[in-house]
Amino acid sequence: MDLFGLERERKISASGVRNIFTPHQPVQTEDLFFGRQEVVGKIIEHLNTPGQHALLFGDRGVGKSSLANITTSLLINQILQVPLYTKRCSSSDDFISIFKEPLENAGVEVDLKSRTTSHIEGGNAGLSLKVVKAGVHSDHENSRVYEYKTPTPSVVAELLKNQKGLLYIDEADQIKSSQDKINISEAIKLLSDYASPFKILVVGIAETGEEITAAHPSVSRCLKETKLEKMTDPELESIIQEGAKKLGITFEFPVVNAIVRLSSGYPHFTHLLALKCSEEVIVNEKSVVTLRTLNTAIKDAVNDAEGTLRRKYEQAVRSASTDMFKHVLLAAARVGSQKEFSAVLWREQIKEITGKTISQQELNNYLNRLVATDESCVIKRLGKGVYKFNDPRMPSFIKIANEDV
Repeated sequence: MDLFGLERERKISASGVRNIFTPHQPVQTEDLFFGRQEVVGKIIEHLNTPGQHALLFGDRGVGKSSLANITTSLLINQILQVPLYTKRCSSSDDFISIFKEPLENAGVEVDLKSRTTSHIEGGNAGLSLKVVKAGVHSDHENSRVYEYKTPTPSVVAELLKNQKGLLYIDEADQIKSSQDKINISEAIKLLSDYASPFKILVVGIAETGEEITAAHPSVSRCLKETKLEKMTDPELESIIQEGAKKLGITFEFPVVNAIVRLSSGYPHFTHLLALKCSEEVIVNEKSVVTLRTLNTAIKDAVNDAEGTLRRKYEQAVRSASTDMFKHVLLAAARVGSQKEFSAVLWREQIKEITGKTISQQELNNYLNRLVATDESCVIKRLGKGVYKFNDPRMPSFIKIANEDV
């Protein structure tokens, strides 16, 4: 008896399946990247054009980081052959911390410890950059040091304009200060004006590019925007089929269709469901994924899904006396996959699920827990009788947790 699951893990590890279907991390290599070749090619074109930089944005979970990883890898290794600087932002990052690595590579001493409280709250006061000329360090007796008390975008652009490199700024939506976003946009514009070989790719979660650039008025000329939409059904199917080929297993067509339908355009869920299905057949030493396999895998997928999604869903439907919260959310998921949905369509879908007509007043009894005018609940009220999911991935998760295949 495999009490600790060690034999199961040994089989899974030996198969390499978790390096092929990767729901918990972006795709890292070209041979595991399927679909969207045209988008990759267009961003490479932008970054390989003098004076142009690139912005990639879209909903959470549509595959932005995977696409950016592959794009930068191809661009650096096969075309530009320059240093790559990858900055994955957090809420504590600001304009200078984002440019820290390329600045230091250019001979600039960046002392982030000297930041004052006023800088951390949104200004640049108290932060100094020391630029050492003639390629010597500032602690040498003969060095010439130029110190900038306020490192503005023009200073940063001036320091980087003759450098070759690609700065990949991921999760730019995490940057809290609008002024820092404006400063990044201004630096991009100035690097473009200088015809600098130093390139910048910005990636973040947003509905529009202006959310990332803080609506900088002049950057649109040189920062080419690409909004990454959800994947098409054929693209999601290719993830499953190409991964299956590498593993030497087969997904029956009804299984492929069910995974694509449940994923609703999000590659994260395709990778998650395909992974759990593959693990099941590998552990049982089989080679064909059937609908029975998928039904078993779905339970594991729900438990293994991102914690935030799972917790918010469980909090929303938790009730000792009724399944109605589950029915109401499933109805919303069925009509709410395409952004906004109306109360009328919502009630119609509830009737289809439960077989009972529900009035708006009756629906309102459940909405106190499910709906708010901000992002504190699963669903946001946009106006009278108009709603949307706060996390666009939630409808897919709800369907995975509830739908029969």
